[in-house]
Amino acid sequence: MIKRNSAILIIAMLAATSGAKAQSSVTLYGTIDNAMAYYNNVGHGSVLQLQGGDLDSNMWGFKGLEDLGGGLKAVFDLENGFDINNGALEQAGREFNRQAYVGLASDSLGTLTFGRQFDPTVDLVQPITADGYGPAFTTPGDADNNDDSIRVSSAIKYASPIYAGFQYELLYALGGVAGNTTSGQTYSAAALYGNGGFSLAAGYLFAKNDGAGGAGTADPIQNNSVTPLYGSVALVGSRQIVQIATQYVIDSLTANVRYSNAQYKPYVSFGAFGRTENFNIGAASLAYQATPAELLAIGYTYTKSSGAASATYNSVAASSQYSVSKRTTLYATAGYTHASGSTFSSDGTAIVPAGGTVGNLTSSSSTPNQVALMVGVLHKF
Repeated sequence: MIKRNSAILIIAMLAATSGAKAQSSVTLYGTIDNAMAYYNNVGHGSVLQLQGGDLDSNMWGFKGLEDLGGGLKAVFDLENGFDINNGALEQAGREFNRQAYVGLASDSLGTLTFGRQFDPTVDLVQPITADGYGPAFTTPGDADNNDDSIRVSSAIKYASPIYAGFQYELLYALGGVAGNTTSGQTYSAAALYGNGGFSLAAGYLFAKNDGAGGAGTADPIQNNSVTPLYGSVALVGSRQIVQIATQYVIDSLTANVRYSNAQYKPYVSFGAFGRTENFNIGAASLAYQATPAELLAIGYTYTKSSGAASATYNSVAASSQYSVSKRTTLYATAGYTHASGSTFSSDGTAIVPAGGTVGNLTSSSSTPNQVALMVGVLHKF
Protein backbone atom coordinates (compact mmCIF):
# COMPACT_ATOMS: atom_id res chain seq x y z
CA MET A 1 0.00 0.00 0.00
CA ILE A 2 2.86 2.35 0.88
CA LYS A 3 4.57 1.65 -2.47
CA ARG A 4 1.29 2.19 -4.31
CA ASN A 5 0.62 5.53 -2.53
CA SER A 6 4.21 6.64 -3.24
CA ALA A 7 3.79 5.84 -6.93
CA ILE A 8 0.54 7.81 -7.03
CA LEU A 9 2.24 10.75 -5.28
CA ILE A 10 5.16 10.71 -7.76
CA ILE A 11 2.76 10.61 -10.73
CA ALA A 12 0.78 13.52 -9.25
CA MET A 13 3.96 15.56 -8.70
CA LEU A 14 5.10 14.92 -12.28
CA ALA A 15 1.70 15.97 -13.59
CA ALA A 16 1.80 19.17 -11.52
CA THR A 17 5.31 19.94 -12.75
CA SER A 18 4.23 19.37 -16.35
CA GLY A 19 1.25 21.70 -15.86
CA ALA A 20 3.43 24.41 -14.34
CA LYS A 21 5.78 24.26 -17.31
CA ALA A 22 2.85 24.55 -19.70
CA GLN A 23 1.72 27.72 -17.88
CA SER A 24 5.14 29.40 -17.87
CA SER A 25 7.24 30.93 -20.64
CA VAL A 26 10.62 32.56 -21.15
CA THR A 27 11.32 34.49 -24.36
CA LEU A 28 14.68 35.53 -25.78
CA TYR A 29 14.33 38.71 -27.86
CA GLY A 30 16.39 41.56 -29.25
CA THR A 31 17.20 44.04 -32.00
CA ILE A 32 20.45 44.46 -33.96
CA ASP A 33 20.95 47.73 -35.83
CA ASN A 34 24.00 48.95 -37.72
CA ALA A 35 24.60 51.61 -40.36
CA MET A 36 27.20 53.46 -42.38
CA ALA A 37 26.96 57.03 -41.07
CA TYR A 38 28.38 60.30 -42.40
CA TYR A 39 28.51 63.60 -40.51
CA ASN A 40 29.80 66.78 -42.11
CA ASN A 41 31.12 67.96 -38.73
CA VAL A 42 31.71 66.16 -35.43
CA GLY A 43 33.89 68.26 -33.18
CA HIS A 44 36.15 69.75 -35.85
CA GLY A 45 35.79 67.65 -38.97
CA SER A 46 33.68 65.34 -41.10
CA VAL A 47 33.52 61.65 -40.27
CA LEU A 48 32.45 58.40 -41.95
CA GLN A 49 31.87 55.55 -39.52
CA LEU A 50 29.92 52.44 -38.66
CA GLN A 51 27.29 53.42 -36.10
CA GLY A 52 24.64 51.34 -34.37
CA GLY A 53 21.21 52.34 -33.11
CA ASP A 54 20.26 54.72 -35.91
CA LEU A 55 16.74 53.29 -36.23
CA ASP A 56 16.36 51.20 -33.06
CA SER A 57 18.49 50.31 -30.05
CA ASN A 58 20.95 47.44 -30.04
CA MET A 59 19.80 45.18 -27.24
CA TRP A 60 18.83 41.68 -26.20
CA GLY A 61 16.91 40.33 -23.27
CA PHE A 62 14.91 37.64 -21.52
CA LYS A 63 11.32 38.14 -20.50
CA GLY A 64 8.99 35.66 -18.94
CA LEU A 65 5.83 34.95 -17.06
CA GLU A 66 4.33 32.29 -14.84
CA ASP A 67 0.60 31.81 -14.50
CA LEU A 68 -0.17 31.78 -10.78
CA GLY A 69 -3.90 31.17 -11.25
CA GLY A 70 -6.91 33.39 -10.72
CA GLY A 71 -5.77 35.75 -13.48
CA LEU A 72 -2.50 36.56 -11.67
CA LYS A 73 0.94 36.15 -13.28
CA ALA A 74 4.53 36.58 -12.15
CA VAL A 75 6.52 38.56 -14.74
CA PHE A 76 10.14 39.57 -15.27
CA ASP A 77 12.36 41.26 -17.86
CA LEU A 78 16.16 41.44 -18.10
CA GLU A 79 17.34 43.67 -20.96
CA ASN A 80 20.89 44.50 -22.03
CA GLY A 81 22.03 47.33 -24.32
CA PHE A 82 25.35 47.18 -26.19
CA ASP A 83 27.49 48.84 -28.85
CA ILE A 84 27.36 46.58 -31.91
CA ASN A 85 30.67 47.83 -33.32
CA ASN A 86 32.89 47.16 -30.31
CA GLY A 87 30.73 44.88 -28.15
CA ALA A 88 30.91 47.20 -25.13
CA LEU A 89 28.14 47.39 -22.57
CA GLU A 90 26.22 50.66 -22.39
CA GLN A 91 25.03 52.65 -19.37
CA ALA A 92 28.22 52.60 -17.29
CA GLY A 93 28.91 48.94 -18.03
CA ARG A 94 25.81 47.51 -16.35
CA GLU A 95 24.96 43.98 -17.45
CA PHE A 96 21.20 44.58 -17.76
CA ASN A 97 21.42 48.32 -18.24
CA ARG A 98 18.10 48.94 -20.00
CA GLN A 99 15.70 47.01 -17.77
CA ALA A 100 15.88 44.54 -14.90
CA TYR A 101 12.64 44.00 -13.02
CA VAL A 102 10.27 41.45 -11.52
CA GLY A 103 6.64 41.82 -10.55
CA LEU A 104 3.03 40.69 -10.68
CA ALA A 105 0.49 41.23 -13.46
CA SER A 106 -3.29 40.92 -13.50
CA ASP A 107 -5.62 41.51 -16.44
CA SER A 108 -8.17 43.17 -14.14
CA LEU A 109 -5.89 44.92 -11.61
CA GLY A 110 -2.86 45.98 -13.65
CA THR A 111 0.87 45.33 -13.32
CA LEU A 112 3.21 46.13 -10.42
CA THR A 113 6.96 45.80 -11.05
CA PHE A 114 10.16 46.40 -9.06
CA GLY A 115 13.69 47.13 -10.31
CA ARG A 116 15.43 49.14 -13.04
CA GLN A 117 12.82 50.38 -15.51
CA PHE A 118 11.77 52.93 -18.12
CA ASP A 119 9.63 55.73 -16.71
CA PRO A 120 5.92 56.12 -17.65
CA THR A 121 6.56 58.92 -20.18
CA VAL A 122 8.72 56.50 -22.19
CA ASP A 123 6.03 53.82 -22.03
CA LEU A 124 2.99 55.94 -22.94
CA VAL A 125 4.04 59.26 -24.52
CA GLN A 126 7.09 58.36 -26.61
CA PRO A 127 5.33 55.69 -28.77
CA ILE A 128 3.07 58.32 -30.38
CA THR A 129 5.94 60.67 -31.29
CA ALA A 130 8.34 60.71 -34.24
CA ASP A 131 11.07 59.04 -32.18
CA GLY A 132 9.72 55.78 -33.54
CA TYR A 133 11.32 56.71 -36.89
CA GLY A 134 14.78 56.90 -35.30
CA PRO A 135 16.85 59.19 -33.05
CA ALA A 136 17.40 61.69 -35.89
CA PHE A 137 13.76 62.71 -35.33
CA THR A 138 14.10 63.44 -31.62
CA THR A 139 15.21 66.48 -29.60
CA PRO A 140 18.85 67.54 -30.06
CA GLY A 141 20.82 66.02 -27.21
CA ASP A 142 17.61 64.26 -26.04
CA ALA A 143 17.20 67.13 -23.58
CA ASP A 144 13.60 66.07 -22.81
CA ASN A 145 14.19 62.29 -22.73
CA ASN A 146 12.09 61.77 -25.87
CA ASP A 147 14.66 59.14 -26.97
CA ASP A 148 14.62 57.42 -23.53
CA SER A 149 18.16 58.28 -22.39
CA ILE A 150 16.94 58.01 -18.78
CA ARG A 151 16.43 54.67 -17.07
CA VAL A 152 15.38 54.58 -13.43
CA SER A 153 16.94 52.25 -10.86
CA SER A 154 15.31 51.04 -7.62
CA ALA A 155 11.90 51.86 -9.09
CA ILE A 156 8.39 50.73 -8.21
CA LYS A 157 6.04 51.06 -11.19
CA TYR A 158 2.32 50.46 -11.58
CA ALA A 159 0.63 50.15 -14.99
CA SER A 160 -3.16 50.14 -15.04
CA PRO A 161 -5.32 47.97 -17.26
CA ILE A 162 -6.79 49.66 -20.33
CA TYR A 163 -10.23 51.13 -19.56
CA ALA A 164 -12.15 51.96 -22.76
CA GLY A 165 -8.95 53.15 -24.43
CA PHE A 166 -7.50 54.87 -21.33
CA GLN A 167 -4.39 53.73 -19.46
CA TYR A 168 -2.10 55.30 -16.86
CA GLU A 169 1.20 54.51 -15.15
CA LEU A 170 2.84 55.66 -11.91
CA LEU A 171 6.47 55.31 -10.83
CA TYR A 172 8.41 56.06 -7.66
CA ALA A 173 12.10 55.30 -7.16
CA LEU A 174 13.70 55.21 -3.72
CA GLY A 175 16.98 57.05 -3.36
CA GLY A 176 18.10 54.80 -0.51
CA VAL A 177 19.85 57.61 1.37
CA ALA A 178 19.88 57.06 5.13
CA GLY A 179 18.15 59.88 7.02
CA ASN A 180 16.88 61.61 3.86
CA THR A 181 14.12 59.77 2.00
CA THR A 182 13.79 62.47 -0.68
CA SER A 183 17.45 62.47 -1.75
CA GLY A 184 18.08 60.80 -5.09
CA GLN A 185 14.42 59.98 -5.62
CA THR A 186 12.57 59.90 -8.94
CA TYR A 187 8.85 60.03 -9.55
CA SER A 188 6.83 60.00 -12.75
CA ALA A 189 3.28 59.64 -14.08
CA ALA A 190 1.75 59.40 -17.54
CA ALA A 191 -1.59 58.67 -19.19
CA LEU A 192 -2.64 57.62 -22.69
CA TYR A 193 -6.03 57.66 -24.39
CA GLY A 194 -6.66 56.00 -27.74
CA ASN A 195 -9.80 55.75 -29.82
CA GLY A 196 -9.58 54.43 -33.36
CA GLY A 197 -6.82 56.34 -35.14
CA PHE A 198 -6.64 59.07 -32.49
CA SER A 199 -4.22 59.00 -29.53
CA LEU A 200 -3.43 61.58 -26.85
CA ALA A 201 -0.82 61.20 -24.08
CA ALA A 202 0.79 63.33 -21.40
CA GLY A 203 3.46 62.65 -18.79
CA TYR A 204 5.61 64.11 -16.01
CA LEU A 205 9.05 63.14 -14.72
CA PHE A 206 11.00 64.57 -11.77
CA ALA A 207 14.44 63.25 -10.84
CA LYS A 208 16.91 64.30 -8.16
CA ASN A 209 20.59 63.58 -8.59
CA ASP A 210 21.67 65.36 -5.44
CA GLY A 211 23.86 62.76 -3.78
CA ALA A 212 27.64 62.65 -3.65
CA GLY A 213 29.00 62.80 -7.20
CA GLY A 214 25.51 63.39 -8.58
CA ALA A 215 24.15 60.07 -7.31
CA GLY A 216 20.46 59.39 -7.84
CA THR A 217 18.09 56.79 -9.21
CA ALA A 218 17.71 58.38 -12.69
CA ASP A 219 20.48 58.20 -15.30
CA PRO A 220 22.04 61.47 -16.49
CA ILE A 221 21.54 62.95 -19.97
CA GLN A 222 25.04 63.87 -21.14
CA ASN A 223 24.90 63.01 -24.83
CA ASN A 224 26.35 66.21 -26.30
CA SER A 225 26.68 69.96 -25.85
CA VAL A 226 22.94 70.72 -25.90
CA THR A 227 22.39 69.79 -22.23
CA PRO A 228 24.33 71.30 -19.31
CA LEU A 229 27.33 69.31 -18.02
CA TYR A 230 27.69 67.03 -21.01
CA GLY A 231 31.28 66.20 -20.05
CA SER A 232 32.66 64.28 -17.08
CA VAL A 233 31.25 66.65 -14.43
CA ALA A 234 28.18 65.13 -12.77
CA LEU A 235 24.98 67.13 -12.26
CA VAL A 236 24.18 67.76 -8.62
CA GLY A 237 20.63 68.96 -9.01
CA SER A 238 17.28 67.96 -10.47
CA ARG A 239 15.50 67.53 -13.79
CA GLN A 240 11.82 68.11 -14.41
CA ILE A 241 10.25 67.10 -17.72
CA VAL A 242 6.66 67.57 -18.92
CA GLN A 243 5.52 66.06 -22.22
CA ILE A 244 2.29 65.97 -24.22
CA ALA A 245 1.75 64.35 -27.61
CA THR A 246 -1.06 63.52 -29.99
CA GLN A 247 -1.20 61.24 -33.00
CA TYR A 248 -3.76 60.58 -35.72
CA VAL A 249 -3.72 57.67 -38.14
CA ILE A 250 -5.92 57.69 -41.20
CA ASP A 251 -5.47 55.02 -43.84
CA SER A 252 -1.77 55.11 -44.84
CA LEU A 253 -0.96 58.45 -43.17
CA THR A 254 0.27 58.98 -39.60
CA ALA A 255 0.63 62.51 -38.20
CA ASN A 256 1.82 63.48 -34.76
CA VAL A 257 2.56 66.65 -32.83
CA ARG A 258 4.26 67.02 -29.45
CA TYR A 259 5.37 69.65 -26.92
CA SER A 260 7.71 69.29 -23.96
CA ASN A 261 9.37 71.41 -21.32
CA ALA A 262 12.55 70.31 -19.54
CA GLN A 263 14.20 72.11 -16.63
CA TYR A 264 17.73 71.42 -15.38
CA LYS A 265 18.21 72.91 -11.92
CA PRO A 266 21.69 72.93 -10.31
CA TYR A 267 21.84 72.58 -6.51
CA VAL A 268 25.42 73.89 -6.46
CA SER A 269 27.09 76.48 -8.67
CA PHE A 270 29.03 75.20 -11.66
CA GLY A 271 30.11 78.69 -12.69
CA ALA A 272 28.12 79.77 -15.72
CA PHE A 273 25.58 77.01 -15.04
CA GLY A 274 24.41 78.54 -11.78
CA ARG A 275 20.63 78.67 -12.32
CA THR A 276 17.84 76.69 -13.94
CA GLU A 277 18.16 76.06 -17.66
CA ASN A 278 14.83 75.66 -19.48
CA PHE A 279 14.16 73.80 -22.73
CA ASN A 280 10.94 74.25 -24.70
CA ILE A 281 10.46 71.80 -27.56
CA GLY A 282 7.82 71.54 -30.27
CA ALA A 283 7.84 68.88 -32.97
CA ALA A 284 5.68 67.47 -35.75
CA SER A 285 6.01 64.61 -38.23
CA LEU A 286 4.18 62.93 -41.07
CA ALA A 287 4.61 59.32 -42.18
CA TYR A 288 3.22 57.56 -45.24
CA GLN A 289 2.97 53.80 -45.67
CA ALA A 290 3.65 53.83 -49.41
CA THR A 291 3.39 50.04 -49.71
CA PRO A 292 3.02 47.25 -47.14
CA ALA A 293 6.83 47.09 -47.12
CA GLU A 294 7.87 50.75 -47.47
CA LEU A 295 7.44 53.58 -44.96
CA LEU A 296 8.39 57.21 -45.65
CA ALA A 297 8.67 59.77 -42.82
CA ILE A 298 9.58 63.43 -42.42
CA GLY A 299 9.78 65.50 -39.24
CA TYR A 300 10.64 68.93 -37.82
CA THR A 301 11.78 69.79 -34.27
CA TYR A 302 12.14 73.24 -32.72
CA THR A 303 14.18 73.49 -29.51
CA LYS A 304 14.67 76.66 -27.48
CA SER A 305 16.85 76.83 -24.36
CA SER A 306 16.85 79.77 -21.96
CA GLY A 307 18.53 80.65 -18.68
CA ALA A 308 22.18 81.48 -18.25
CA ALA A 309 22.63 80.19 -21.81
CA SER A 310 20.19 80.72 -24.67
CA ALA A 311 20.16 78.68 -27.87
CA THR A 312 17.77 77.79 -30.69
CA TYR A 313 17.92 74.54 -32.69
CA ASN A 314 15.94 74.00 -35.89
CA SER A 315 16.04 70.36 -36.97
CA VAL A 316 14.61 68.41 -39.91
CA ALA A 317 14.83 64.69 -40.61
CA ALA A 318 13.63 62.31 -43.31
CA SER A 319 13.67 58.52 -43.48
CA SER A 320 12.81 55.67 -45.82
CA GLN A 321 12.34 52.20 -44.36
CA TYR A 322 11.87 49.05 -46.41
CA SER A 323 10.90 45.76 -44.73
CA VAL A 324 12.38 42.86 -46.64
CA SER A 325 10.77 40.50 -44.11
CA LYS A 326 8.84 40.66 -40.85
CA ARG A 327 12.13 40.84 -38.96
CA THR A 328 14.55 42.69 -41.25
CA THR A 329 14.37 46.33 -42.38
CA LEU A 330 16.66 48.34 -44.64
CA TYR A 331 16.66 52.08 -44.03
CA ALA A 332 18.13 55.41 -45.11
CA THR A 333 17.95 58.52 -42.90
CA ALA A 334 19.02 62.13 -43.38
CA GLY A 335 19.07 64.84 -40.72
CA TYR A 336 20.04 68.50 -40.53
CA THR A 337 20.19 70.94 -37.59
CA HIS A 338 21.00 74.64 -37.51
CA ALA A 339 21.87 76.11 -34.10
CA SER A 340 22.15 79.71 -33.00
CA GLY A 341 22.90 81.35 -29.65
CA SER A 342 24.94 79.96 -26.77
CA THR A 343 25.30 76.90 -24.59
CA PHE A 344 27.58 75.75 -21.76
CA SER A 345 31.08 74.34 -21.87
CA SER A 346 31.39 70.69 -20.85
CA ASP A 347 32.10 71.58 -17.21
CA GLY A 348 29.50 74.33 -17.02
CA THR A 349 32.00 77.07 -16.21
CA ALA A 350 31.76 79.07 -19.45
CA ILE A 351 29.27 80.14 -22.13
CA VAL A 352 30.23 79.00 -25.64
CA PRO A 353 28.57 79.13 -29.10
CA ALA A 354 25.93 76.45 -29.65
CA GLY A 355 26.82 73.77 -32.18
CA GLY A 356 24.54 71.99 -34.61
CA THR A 357 23.33 68.64 -33.24
CA VAL A 358 21.24 66.13 -35.20
CA GLY A 359 18.87 64.48 -32.77
CA ASN A 360 20.33 62.06 -30.26
CA LEU A 361 22.95 60.60 -32.58
CA THR A 362 26.49 61.79 -31.93
CA SER A 363 28.66 64.67 -30.73
CA SER A 364 27.76 68.25 -31.57
CA SER A 365 29.30 70.17 -34.43
CA SER A 366 31.89 72.88 -33.83
CA THR A 367 29.88 75.04 -36.26
CA PRO A 368 26.20 76.09 -36.18
CA ASN A 369 25.26 73.37 -38.69
CA GLN A 370 25.34 69.60 -38.76
CA VAL A 371 24.32 67.18 -41.52
CA ALA A 372 23.88 63.44 -40.91
CA LEU A 373 23.37 60.68 -43.50
CA MET A 374 22.82 57.02 -42.60
CA VAL A 375 22.18 53.80 -44.54
CA GLY A 376 21.64 50.72 -42.43
CA VAL A 377 19.93 47.45 -41.61
CA LEU A 378 17.81 46.47 -38.60
CA HIS A 379 17.04 42.88 -37.60
CA LYS A 380 14.69 41.80 -34.82
CA PHE A 381 14.54 38.40 -33.15
